[in-house]
Amino acid sequence: MLGRTLLGITLLLPVLRPTANALPQSRESASNEVNIDVVVHSPVPLTLTERRKLKARIREFGWDTAEEILRELYQDKGYFKADVVSIRTPTINANALVFQVSPGKQYHLVRVSWRGNTVFSESELAKLIPIEPGELFNRTKIAEGLNAARKLYESRGYINFTPVPTPEMDDEAATLAFDIDVDEGRQFRFGELDVEGMEEAHREILLSAWQQLRSRPYNREDADTFFNRFFRSPLPNIKPENYTTFKIDEYNHSVNYSLRFEPSLRYRVGQNSRLEPVESP
Repeated sequence: MLGRTLLGITLLLPVLRPTANALPQSRESASNEVNIDVVVHSPVPLTLTERRKLKARIREFGWDTAEEILRELYQDKGYFKADVVSIRTPTINANALVFQVSPGKQYHLVRVSWRGNTVFSESELAKLIPIEPGELFNRTKIAEGLNAARKLYESRGYINFTPVPTPEMDDEAATLAFDIDVDEGRQFRFGELDVEGMEEAHREILLSAWQQLRSRPYNREDADTFFNRFFRSPLPNIKPENYTTFKIDEYNHSVNYSLRFEPSLRYRVGQNSRLEPVESP
């Protein structure tokens, strides 16, 4: 068992050299600081919930993305070919966005086909898209299905999986079909774990535990589980991605991890088998 092998040792994160992504970065946009009003002229008005969603997403991503965000909202209502035109953008004297929307026809989904898949069957992939033939087209649901397919492939080590959806429209019948061409890529496996700056005895224990992952199909969640088991931070919201680095080896189809400890610190086993940083004399 991994826990018994490592003798319950927990490594405190402050002794780790921070990586480039040591702390989460907040998204900043010009529209976060002001309350932009949004006016939409359309024969198909947005609901109150949709208007709130529109304004929230504009505040998050910036008013320069508002046109695409608004188009996506109408595509979620089945208006696949919705035309969105910006009439006015915010100015010093008029802090408002004004759009004219021509929604066009509502399209129904009639088929989703997968091509080029070998790892998973078409029936397995079809279950991932939360929309049934005959329902109104919904862009978000199609995107959710593609994202679910990506996660499924990545769980088996196919980290370069790429789906390419191609729509087929019947404008007269107002129907849509999608052919999704799949590029599965090669399967990647766990490679080496490189540890520097740790006392040799503890390093050997950690590397020994890593051997249970090595050569297995790569899965980011398995890597996170491994590091979460052996490292604990007194700081909130610290994740393995904040203190580990990994490198994808395209030639050997493997993913290698590394940890770097501050060389100016040594370690001793404290109470409850916890490794604590101690200043070197």
